[in-house]
Amino acid sequence: MPRTPVVLLALSLGALLQAQAPFPPTAPAPSPVPVMKDYPDTPAGKLLREIKEHAEVVARVEYLSDLIGPRLTGSDRLRQAQAWAKAEMTRLGAVNVHEEAYDFGLAWTRGVDSARLLTHNGLRFRVDQLAWTPATKGAVKGELILVDARTLQELQAFKGQLRNKILLRTNPDDKRPPLGRRGGDMEAYQAEQASMMQFLLDEGALATLAMSGRKNGLGFASGGPGRDPKKPALPAAYVPQEPYKMLVRLLARKEPVKLELSLGGTYSAAPVQAYNLVGEIPGREKPGEVVIVGGHLDSWDLGTGATDNATGSSVALEVLRALQATGLKPRRTLRVVLWSGEEQGLLGSRAYAEAHKADLDAIQAVLVHDMGTGMVKGFTLQGRENCRGLMAQAIAPLNDLGVKELSLRTMNSTDHAPFDRAGVPAFAAIQEPVDYFLGTHHSQMDFPDHVVPEQLVQGAQALAVTAWELAEMEARLPHGRPVRPAGPAAPSGRP
Repeated sequence: MPRTPVVLLALSLGALLQAQAPFPPTAPAPSPVPVMKDYPDTPAGKLLREIKEHAEVVARVEYLSDLIGPRLTGSDRLRQAQAWAKAEMTRLGAVNVHEEAYDFGLAWTRGVDSARLLTHNGLRFRVDQLAWTPATKGAVKGELILVDARTLQELQAFKGQLRNKILLRTNPDDKRPPLGRRGGDMEAYQAEQASMMQFLLDEGALATLAMSGRKNGLGFASGGPGRDPKKPALPAAYVPQEPYKMLVRLLARKEPVKLELSLGGTYSAAPVQAYNLVGEIPGREKPGEVVIVGGHLDSWDLGTGATDNATGSSVALEVLRALQATGLKPRRTLRVVLWSGEEQGLLGSRAYAEAHKADLDAIQAVLVHDMGTGMVKGFTLQGRENCRGLMAQAIAPLNDLGVKELSLRTMNSTDHAPFDRAGVPAFAAIQEPVDYFLGTHHSQMDFPDHVVPEQLVQGAQALAVTAWELAEMEARLPHGRPVRPAGPAAPSGRP
């Protein structure tokens, strides 16, 4: 038998292994972050260089996510994260490091959730209970019905049809035009939602299911109607899109579709307090005036909360580290606030703004980082045209790093919003989306694997320099609530 040369054997083996590989190797996508070859000998240049060469921001995301994990407000894990962050603030030179408490309500802990078709193909599939909704009483069994009613009037058409049924509340094939804007009357909206829930309870429904907003088998985490278990509510869960659409197709066959559903979340025995964490670098000339840089330390609990929002919290801490490393002392006080309760309705930042309402006029600006790992491209101005000139001045040292956008867009879904509503110039970072809304946001994909280091480091540079420039400038940003045009609301940036 002729001997095969060793080189040919190695080549053949390599080709065989490559053919069996599940995915061919792909070249990494080029980074959108511009490369700055030189840094000016200015405070902004020193911050840029320090963060570029010595950033700890990715390591902090990994610590928060891998060692502490998901940080639901009211949980022991969030308290552990806050203790760690408090020690970090002190280590990084912040003073007046402290927690500020507010009443939260009952804490909630996820249990074991499961679903199984009792008809047709008998499939078991993923379900994720909405936090702060009641558990099922063991495994409940019921027929499915599609109830895609959006208002109480639409819901009343299902009277007499819902007893002992499990309701599908999302219609992926809905062709109806969207409901008109409700004029921002949140109390009226909440009252209608409560009336709809009471109708479902009176009709004897067992539970409700909604379709996840994420594709490719991803679940979705969100919260129910409140942190009071005495408030009327049904067990509720999200279902990934693929099995949910299967259920809708089965119902379209006009055959009974029966499901076994178990949702195991539990409430705490007593109400708890939640906390915001605060630390600051005192201003050298105007310590009574403040620039706030913040992110929320709480997260949902399907993943480990890496991009929502260990990234933003780590960026805020990196601002402290860079100031300590460079020895720069801001003219105004630089205050870092890590909020909690953001995912339950901006509770922490709302509580902070209310507790400090007598001091809001002393705030020069609030900057928030809360859209994942993506590089910062600019800031939303919340309709504050009168702030454009001074904000353009603040981000000018960052223009070559890709930070140029100052949109008048209004975004109300992260922790700058309570300050904006109180008349304080407060801006969220505009970021590259990366895979935030397609994957990591509120899903089980939210792990540090999806952090893009060079983009997150650029975000830390952007927040540090913008905060520094706002703290240093002679002028004050104009306060007061801007007049915003009527009409459809601008996109929020978060679904």
